[in-house]
Amino acid sequence: MGDLIHRHLTEQSEPRSAAEIAEALGHAHPDRNIKATVVRTTLENLVAKSLAQRAKQGSSVFYTAANAPEPTAAPTDEVQPETAG
Repeated sequence: MGDLIHRHLTEQSEPRSAAEIAEALGHAHPDRNIKATVVRTTLENLVAKSLAQRAKQGSSVFYTAANAPEPTAAPTDEVQPETAG
């Protein structure tokens, strides 16, 4: 379920509520019994794993896919010159 929801979030251009995500996945996968409560819990698990972001607007919560993490240091193929001592 986590992969399915994460993939759905990455395809969206705007934040979505858990109810909107559950409805969209229900239409896309009519053979699966997708419940909003399961989607909400899975979204919170994705947030905890830094795979999704949560934004609260009033009493509503909206989710987006997290951006890919930036590398902390860019690998280099250059050979560092030795220092003369």
